[in-house]
Amino acid sequence: MSLRSEIAEQPAIVARLLEAGWPEARTLARPIGAAEHLTIAARGSSDNAATYGKYLFESLAGLVTALAAPSLVTRYRTPPSFVRGAVIGISRSGAAPDVAAVLAEARSVRAPTVAITNRPGSLVARTAAETFLLRCGPERSIAATKTYTATCVALALLAANAAESRGRSALSLAGLVDSVIEAEASERDADRVARRIGRARAVVVLGRGYEYATALEAALKIKELAQVWAEPYSSADFTHGPIALLESGMPVLMFSARGAAQSEARTLSRKLRSRGAKIYAVTNDEGMAELADDAVLLRAPLSEALTPISFAVAAQLVAFSLARRHGRDVERPRGLSKVTRTR
Repeated sequence: MSLRSEIAEQPAIVARLLEAGWPEARTLARPIGAAEHLTIAARGSSDNAATYGKYLFESLAGLVTALAAPSLVTRYRTPPSFVRGAVIGISRSGAAPDVAAVLAEARSVRAPTVAITNRPGSLVARTAAETFLLRCGPERSIAATKTYTATCVALALLAANAAESRGRSALSLAGLVDSVIEAEASERDADRVARRIGRARAVVVLGRGYEYATALEAALKIKELAQVWAEPYSSADFTHGPIALLESGMPVLMFSARGAAQSEARTLSRKLRSRGAKIYAVTNDEGMAELADDAVLLRAPLSEALTPISFAVAAQLVAFSLARRHGRDVERPRGLSKVTRTR
């Protein structure tokens, strides 16, 4: 099974997870919704998904959410207090010892714990009180694609149900499968964007709000697959200093959805172009696509809170195409292994 074939599996995986995961998410979300705060522990791609989860749980459920610093548990032996909180641990392989350590610490103070993983019976699954399975089947490619997308869907399901349990409006996931189908079929547009980026030695990757997580994940995929230095920022943080490093001709890959950050993204695009940057976008905003030098324009209607899921699929295709243009072996990225165990 190849990386491209695993990318192609994602519409079916999302559909399956939405159908099978709702009842499970409803049950698992109740103790999360009853907590005073939430911590999400993860590493790598899973940590990028956790960033998306932070936005979901805070905006939908009104639940203050922190990303764990596992080293405080495993190295410094100074864990924070998880009393009156809940903890979600994410590990697609389930083999992350530091994520398991955070879950174990939370269980020691009787905090509700949920593992999100693709491996039943794994270390992380055994450590948490409850497990939400991603139902992806084996992911053989080293770069995480379908497990990343499924993790984001799992977090959306849990956050939507936690919001409902707290008496807040639930998030409708209507249109999500169609949007992922559209994104998976955008390879021609993604390849064209990759061709325009060319053999640049560095790429700036920007997103704000929900799309900040997409920027983080897209940059990671470009680094892993194409071996091009991709630097991710919140677009707000980028204007607070790093913009000074922008050079004429620098490619900037922007993730911008219709919604709260739409106007700002357009304004920033104009500003960066005036400084000589080349702007490429993954977006569902036609105005943003017109401002960019080139874009993957996704038209399927979708809630702004869910666009990071379909945009991530398009980002995978951009990274895949960019890697091929650099002559990289996407099945065996240099220096990487499928499972990394940090302690």
